[in-house]
Amino acid sequence: MTVAVGRREGSGRVDTETGEFVRQLAAENRAFWVGRDVRLDPTAPRETLERQLRYRMRQGVYNELRAAELIAAWIPSVQERELRGMLPGQLDDEQRHYQLLRRRLRELGEDPDAWEPLPEWETLFDWLLAARARPTLEKLAMFQFAGETQSCEGFEMLIRLAEPVDPQTARLYRTAILPDEYRHAAIGQQALLLLADTPARRVRAAEACREMNRRVFEAYAAHRRRADRGG
Repeated sequence: MTVAVGRREGSGRVDTETGEFVRQLAAENRAFWVGRDVRLDPTAPRETLERQLRYRMRQGVYNELRAAELIAAWIPSVQERELRGMLPGQLDDEQRHYQLLRRRLRELGEDPDAWEPLPEWETLFDWLLAARARPTLEKLAMFQFAGETQSCEGFEMLIRLAEPVDPQTARLYRTAILPDEYRHAAIGQQALLLLADTPARRVRAAEACREMNRRVFEAYAAHRRRADRGG
């Protein structure tokens, strides 16, 4: 899903200032993640990469379940109807991804429910769940604009690395998960275009993205340490 950057809802006028802010913030988010997505090691031997991939899938089951939980909790607090109307679709997607990953892990001979999440990931999603009390701009800047956009880029790498190791799993991510993630990221972009229309609101949106990036990176680092141990 592509959103027309800079176009104000309900008018034909292009707000170039807001559009430029969204572009700059997206570039800042991308720059933060250069060299920081440590969930998979492109240089690892095939056996190690396969183990990291399985670990990431188990982590993904947890992430998708918690994402559905937080979207369900956020919907009542999003008063802007243009944005609220998009969230039930994302909720359905997250629940479907959860079931798809669980099924694929079973096909690979693993029990998707026997895995315990790291405290860092529990803390991250508990924090996001509590963020329902924050303004819509901040919530959607954090999870959809910063978090889901980074997820898209991470899934692109996962698909490339998984293709020679596990082509069926790569196909699952490419056809059934990644397209939805791009739609979710577009919700965040739409939120910024609608709501980041003053300097003060832009500051709050940017700070929310930076906070999200820092917290996700801390969880990623813990994820990699555990994956390397074979947990």
